[in-house]
Amino acid sequence: MENSNEKIPVVSAELQTQKETKEEPRKSTERSIFKIESDLLIYKLFYFGFGGAIGCVFPFLSVYYKQLGFSPNQIGIISGVRPLIGFMSGPVWGSIADRCRIRKIMMLISTFGWLTFLMGIGFVPPAATTDKNCQIELVFINSTLGLHNTSSGKDALSSVYKKLSKSEQNKLLEDRGWMFVDSQLIRVFGMVIALVILGEIVQSPLSALSDSGCIEHIGMENVDKYGLQRCWASFGFGLLSLVVGAVINKTRDPVEVCGISVTFSNYHVAFYFFGGCMIIVIISAFMFSFPHEKAAKADNKPKPNIKHTFKLFLTPHYCSWLVCMFVMGMCNGVIWAFLYWHMENLGASQLLIGLSSVVNNIAEILTFFVIFPLIRKVGVMPFMILGILGYIARFCVFAFINNPWFILPVEVLQGFTFAGVWCVLTVYFCNAVPMEMLGTLQGIIHGVYWGLGSGTGSMIGGILVEALGAKNTFWVFAGVSGFNLITFSIVQILAKKPEASKYEELID
Repeated sequence: MENSNEKIPVVSAELQTQKETKEEPRKSTERSIFKIESDLLIYKLFYFGFGGAIGCVFPFLSVYYKQLGFSPNQIGIISGVRPLIGFMSGPVWGSIADRCRIRKIMMLISTFGWLTFLMGIGFVPPAATTDKNCQIELVFINSTLGLHNTSSGKDALSSVYKKLSKSEQNKLLEDRGWMFVDSQLIRVFGMVIALVILGEIVQSPLSALSDSGCIEHIGMENVDKYGLQRCWASFGFGLLSLVVGAVINKTRDPVEVCGISVTFSNYHVAFYFFGGCMIIVIISAFMFSFPHEKAAKADNKPKPNIKHTFKLFLTPHYCSWLVCMFVMGMCNGVIWAFLYWHMENLGASQLLIGLSSVVNNIAEILTFFVIFPLIRKVGVMPFMILGILGYIARFCVFAFINNPWFILPVEVLQGFTFAGVWCVLTVYFCNAVPMEMLGTLQGIIHGVYWGLGSGTGSMIGGILVEALGAKNTFWVFAGVSGFNLITFSIVQILAKKPEASKYEELID
């Protein structure tokens, strides 16, 4: 695997003429940890608000949709459509921002659009509950479980429900659509998916543009500092998901439908917190700067030729990285969409769901702090392998355990499955293109991982969860991750890494 396991110098081609001693990167990182650099405060603030905004809402979206009455398949569609739209629109917006040199304008439009549409999702009027579907659901239970209960009436379903095992009760409550008025439920689903699509179209370039702005500011020669800024997103995510989870846990109230007591929570709280975090994001976004973009405008440099960036990633070597990243994005999408769903079915409280977010985000923060010096020493392949092995281990534990508290220890592996892998991808790909192309590059990375990969995983996961159940779905993706590890390793042995493209080849 010598092609990909080289010790990357973490310096772009245009900066390779600058000589650096081995101690300089280490000292730079130490200064960043123990000393607050005023010019980097705005990036820390942005990432904290951005991660916090995600942590307020996204860990709870699947259970929020479940409470609205959506089926696992419908949740998979919603969870899958959003990132798939991001995959199609993100790289396009990023390339337009690079080509027209309007990254900051695009970033601000994206920020306001995200705030508007996601808040709309949180306040969609829910469908009304009804007891009219009790008998239909009773017939379904009889056919599914092989029962022969002939009783009827409002309380018939309740009497059968009490005789079911805990796992059978959980399966009944996995799809709550029978609790709601059908026509109203269809209307709610249509409104939510429309808001998701519109929101993702305008939001998709935000993360990519913020990453490109941060990297452009610190420079590839100091890319160690990127992790020290990016970790604030994990900190914000973990803190806000814990706080919001604890608050939502206090709003849980029982609602009786067909004689069955079902717990409902007030998820409006999550969206109020989201709005507060977005204020931080908007303020900091106004203060972002893109120095290379400004310099290129001032010097009247030729505009970047976007198509050459896409051509670079069609080579066998880089394409294999994109495919591996896509599969890991699929795994991430399944976890995002159905882990908390699965935990709730196992009896987890909203507080425990929040704690699981805290654990994996602490792991992310620690990894962001130490990853870049380790990449310099051992190369990128060990961390890609650890990331894939981490997914295999997580899926196996999710599928095997019955006590949701046992999920907490394995969430430490999130440090490898996300933070470690994300830093490797950033370093490996950013060295292949000049600064002027970072918007396009980050759009491709975010689009493949968070868009196509995560979206496909969510949609396939929804189909599998409805057909096989959550546990069997996790077993399937453990096998998919194992296959990904084998194929990626083989390709990296056989495929030769192409030389990094020269700057002159990427401009008109």
